[in-house]
Amino acid sequence: MENRHEIQAAEQLLRQEGLLAAPSGATVSFTGLSNNSQETAAGDLFICKGYGFKPSYLQMAAERGAVCYLSEEAVAGARIPFLRVTDVRKAQSVLARWFYGVPSSGFVLTGITGTKGKTTTAFDLQAILSAYTGRPTGLISTVERFVGDEHQPSHLTTPESLDLQQLFARARDNGLPYVTMEVSSQAYKVDRVYGQYFDFGIFLNFGEDHVSPREHPTVEDYLACKLRLMENCGTAVICREAACFDRIYATAVQHAQKVCLVGIEQNDCDYIARNVSKETFGFSFQVQEKDSAETFTYHLPQEGRFNVENALTAIAVGRELGIPHAVMALALERLQVPGRMNMITGGGLRVLVDYVHNRLSFQAVFDSLKKDYPGAPLYVVAGAPGERAEARRDDIGSLCGANAARAIFTSDDPGFDDPAAICQRMSRAAAQSGGARVDIVIDRTQAVEQIIREAPDGAVVILAGKGHEVTQRVRGQYEPYESDAVVARRALAAREAAQK
Repeated sequence: MENRHEIQAAEQLLRQEGLLAAPSGATVSFTGLSNNSQETAAGDLFICKGYGFKPSYLQMAAERGAVCYLSEEAVAGARIPFLRVTDVRKAQSVLARWFYGVPSSGFVLTGITGTKGKTTTAFDLQAILSAYTGRPTGLISTVERFVGDEHQPSHLTTPESLDLQQLFARARDNGLPYVTMEVSSQAYKVDRVYGQYFDFGIFLNFGEDHVSPREHPTVEDYLACKLRLMENCGTAVICREAACFDRIYATAVQHAQKVCLVGIEQNDCDYIARNVSKETFGFSFQVQEKDSAETFTYHLPQEGRFNVENALTAIAVGRELGIPHAVMALALERLQVPGRMNMITGGGLRVLVDYVHNRLSFQAVFDSLKKDYPGAPLYVVAGAPGERAEARRDDIGSLCGANAARAIFTSDDPGFDDPAAICQRMSRAAAQSGGARVDIVIDRTQAVEQIIREAPDGAVVILAGKGHEVTQRVRGQYEPYESDAVVARRALAAREAAQK
């Protein structure tokens, strides 16, 4: 059945939201929304969005059958009706949610924010919910998107609002009872989730990151964007040890219907992890609920002590939904998250593949490995993405210099920046902070192969930054890359062959 909407109904909605600058003056109906002229279909309302928007895009959309366009300014030469709004990004989010019938009302939606750990926590919660329902549940993450039909790779942590509502509509139409998604600070900064309500909002942690002319102008802006999840959720789940906890908690108390705290050995929390113990692979721990003496044992096959806290937030959501501990423990016991703290062993080495990419996450990885593998020399391959905050390059370089015995700096999504210049800046920071022996090898495959050849038996090798990814972002293109795990396994096999 054709989904037809009158332009006057859209205008009325935008007027109610304070976004309508001027009505179209037309009497037309539209059957779709589009912001990509190459994908516009006959009957669409075309949304003129983007910093690089060109009038030719609208002309192409009109030629393909768009019946009206929405923009903040009139586009010269346009021959179809014009719906003027005060903020096109907000208007797109509002219209998309309305056009698809507020699809998130058809399932329980959980949003996850934090400077690190969003993807792991999303996979933890999806595993719990899928085990509980007996079928795969929805997931919108940095790694992939699944809404009941096909698994799709992701290039954005949080999709654009039009894409997001389309995904929600598919999840609803496929009968999914739960959807779990990552919510980045940029998603709020550019209104990808404007007006979106979350049944549960998880706030993991906060550290200085993403502060640059292209991201957030200040740390305060970065935090304010993340806090918006606490302003738009029913139940807030907050890690007690998060930096800026008082601010996060106060915001949640003011806006959410319920606030749950989680923490490791934190007696004032609603859900407490106790007796964390390192196992051969991963950790075991007990979970205790507030005002209860009973504990429940969990086994987590993931490296990194911080992942216990990530899992605890997912467990808290599960318990708030009434899911038994036994179901959740079984779900987490067999979970591996692609590219997140994945340990590969061989040739006398432990090789850790992880998406670690900022100060907070690097520090957490180093701290955990030093505690879990005392005395093991740490060898690291790392880079820093281009077109991002330059302070991140200094942070990663200095932490590698202070914590590793050996570091090779290499390419990691350089974009339009010079990867050699990025690595040189990281090397200077490393030299100022510690005694790590540092080299620059721009070709990432060669860097991984070299460090695995050089590392002494018993070392822990950290392949940082790329995680699950099989591309490198270079000058506006995605170039194929085998992945750190594939290169590492080949290099370990060569090392083992040489040892025979």
